[in-house]
Amino acid sequence: MSRRLLAAVTAAAALGGGAWLLRSSDRSASHIAFSGEGTGLAATDVEAALQEVSARLRSLEAGQQAIRGTVSSELGAVQKSSTDHEIRIAGQEARVTTLESSLAESIVVRTRLDYADAVSAAPTPEYGQLRSIGAFTKRHPGTALLLTWNTHVDTTGDPGTFCDFQLRVDGRPDAEREGGGARAVIYVPPGVQGGTSAVSVSAFFARVGAGSHTASVFLRGTARECQENYGNFPRSLLVEESPRG
Repeated sequence: MSRRLLAAVTAAAALGGGAWLLRSSDRSASHIAFSGEGTGLAATDVEAALQEVSARLRSLEAGQQAIRGTVSSELGAVQKSSTDHEIRIAGQEARVTTLESSLAESIVVRTRLDYADAVSAAPTPEYGQLRSIGAFTKRHPGTALLLTWNTHVDTTGDPGTFCDFQLRVDGRPDAEREGGGARAVIYVPPGVQGGTSAVSVSAFFARVGAGSHTASVFLRGTARECQENYGNFPRSLLVEESPRG
């Protein structure tokens, strides 16, 4: 039996025991009769049966490839959907964080710095620190500070001389212009050698970062002596952290 005939016989047997018969002395596969009973094949010779089997295998492979493509496409869609969902969740979390931050910054936080001692100094024409009132913590970078200071000041000197007291944060005034704001100025009136006055000073600081800061009073003037809180009365500085207007 030739190798081709042997292959045909093997293929026919693998298809469910289909019968094959030699119809003539021509041993080519196209002339070898094939009975496809029970195999589901329509071929009547071995060569046609092999071709049909090959075609069915190709069709099966194509179907499997299509299924793999569909599965891959659906998996890709699921992965994309999952990624989009994660992006949406991240966006929502970022918005919640922003809202929480905005809410936290909208709450006014007040700190009171108390003291009771008097302090005096001979002023100079340029500002120098008279006293440190105390330290406080600013909680948020996007908020502003309002400082309110109520006290009593005295000056000693010739008529027309003065003492200029100024509130500062970390040694800096609340404005960039010369002198800045948050000042209490007392003059020596004509005909006397001194002056005294109760003062109320407010200072607005819009550009102070979060963290620990120090409030202090600076002094300049032309009088012989300037004094704050003569008599050692209880005094306080109110620091308010609130949203920028």
